[in-house]
Amino acid sequence: MYRSLFPFIVLSLSFLSSCEEPRNSENMIDIDPIVSEDVVIYDSEIFFDGYTLIAPVRSNFIYLVDMEGFPVHSWESQHLGLANYLQSDGSLYRTFSIPNNVFNFGGRTGGIEKFDFEGNLLWSWEYTSETYTLHHDLAILPNGNILASVWDLKNKEEAILVGRNPDLLINDSVWPDRIIEIKPEGTNQAQIVWEWSVWDHLVQDFDSTKDNFGDISSHPERLNINYTIGDANFNHINALFYIEPFDQIVFSSRRFSEVFVLDHSTTTQEAKESSGGLYNKGGDILYRWGNPEAYDVGTTADRRLYEQHDIRWIGDLPKNGNGNFLVFNNNPLPEQSTINEIKLPQNQDGSFNLTPNMNNSPLDFAWTYANPEIYAPRVSGAQRLLNGNTLITEGTEGVLYEINAQSKLVWQYKIPLEVPDVFKCFRYPLDYPAFENKNLDTIDIPIE
Repeated sequence: MYRSLFPFIVLSLSFLSSCEEPRNSENMIDIDPIVSEDVVIYDSEIFFDGYTLIAPVRSNFIYLVDMEGFPVHSWESQHLGLANYLQSDGSLYRTFSIPNNVFNFGGRTGGIEKFDFEGNLLWSWEYTSETYTLHHDLAILPNGNILASVWDLKNKEEAILVGRNPDLLINDSVWPDRIIEIKPEGTNQAQIVWEWSVWDHLVQDFDSTKDNFGDISSHPERLNINYTIGDANFNHINALFYIEPFDQIVFSSRRFSEVFVLDHSTTTQEAKESSGGLYNKGGDILYRWGNPEAYDVGTTADRRLYEQHDIRWIGDLPKNGNGNFLVFNNNPLPEQSTINEIKLPQNQDGSFNLTPNMNNSPLDFAWTYANPEIYAPRVSGAQRLLNGNTLITEGTEGVLYEINAQSKLVWQYKIPLEVPDVFKCFRYPLDYPAFENKNLDTIDIPIE
């Protein structure tokens, strides 16, 4: 049954005692809330109260679920989707999947759509072809523009021209990642107003006749095109986050097992170069962390990230870890994931000191949560909540965990689907502006 419930009815001892006054002035018994059987742990005194946005990847529906595990609102799309973000004005942005015979790797999307809170489709845009496609994640900017990740197709000849080792061209192509800023227009149009491509910031030590030939360890601001194995999808951005105070973008690369920080203040032309912007680095990497072996500094023993997802800057939260970053580390241990907090050496103005031959700094995480029950080889995420708790999405299992600052499990929920995969989920506080004057009573619908 969709709603197999277990009520907790608690009678206070004072009420049962004939010689003491009841607990409340109206002589009412205390009744705990009715909680869905899908909620395994429910500690209302410690969890962060709000509504959780859940969008199963094999579903056309997106749900807001209350702490008791019941839907209170839903949206329906004509498409399967991946990343979903609810804005303070009540609008919902969503990536959706379009078939593409060239880019047939997991995480491909191809389209973005925007709904109002009532579920009306306000805008939809497709950006996909035989030579490029949207994939994975979004980040909504304060001005209403959208950051999105794109795969571009480069053929064998183009790859060899930038020093790709032909032995790594198993697919006779490579898909370098591009990040675009989109300005939505009308109901189905958009203008690309800014872009950055990894293709402009490569280094290699394979072919000395190419302009980007050099010592890999001397150029941590660039990516080694020959680091990863021969898949066309050689760097695989799977998460984007915008750092508003510093006008920076942080992204996660599954293939490199690193997180990278970029300057977004550049022009598109400066983003192709090595100067310009607030930090005068152009589109070069401002900082990278997680796997120094990827730029020929350190060994496998120095590696800290393993195919991670959902990098997030948490420096703007009241209980924030002092400007740290939060990541879901998918595969650091056999069949166990971890959630990690990273304190990167960011200067007060947002700049970093990335120097040649520099090993991983810091050498380790600022905080780690490990639970042998949590393992997701792909997707997944972690969100630091306003009270200092952390919401964890075990994406391949469709299980959500909330822990407090002492790593105590205070809430756990299982998406009630046979295939419950989810990209990542988010908790929004009860007073989130999107909910103002909205009816968020439980609705009698199944999650499907």
